[in-house]
Amino acid sequence: MVACAQALEAIGPFHLVIDATGALVLDGVGPEKRLDELNARHLLDAMALNAVGPALLLKHFSPLLASGQRVIWAKLSARVGSIEDNRKGGWYGYRAAKAALNMLLQTAAIEIARRRPLAVVAALQPGTVRSALSQPFVGADAMAPEDSAQRLLAVLDALQPTGRAQFVDYQGQTILW
Repeated sequence: MVACAQALEAIGPFHLVIDATGALVLDGVGPEKRLDELNARHLLDAMALNAVGPALLLKHFSPLLASGQRVIWAKLSARVGSIEDNRKGGWYGYRAAKAALNMLLQTAAIEIARRRPLAVVAALQPGTVRSALSQPFVGADAMAPEDSAQRLLAVLDALQPTGRAQFVDYQGQTILW
């Protein structure tokens, strides 16, 4: 990650960074549906991939954002990472990792705003998308990745700097943390 950031520094500064990393199924194991399915290794792996990795990416790449201009750091998150919106339970590791990710983004956004007051930091819910991540869990009503991407770009274009992270879906609706 460090070497990649150093290599990209020569072509920066950047005005838009979108982090689309993440996984729902790890080593062939899907999300836990019940408390008795919890496994320490799976929980730690979900946290490492879905929260720690993106936080370190933010650490190394946020200094490459332009200064004195509106810039955007966007991270694909998930509505299931909302503590307030959790009405179904289950998916323990993925939910916990996305909630941790959201907190990391919120904390980083406050710090980033001190140096880049025009920065927008956003946690994005892309909707139900036909993708490798969601394929085992979605029906025919899932949207095409291109449609989700277009909608998310329009949402990002409309967001204004607030000094805090914003958690929004592909329709521009605010999601409760």
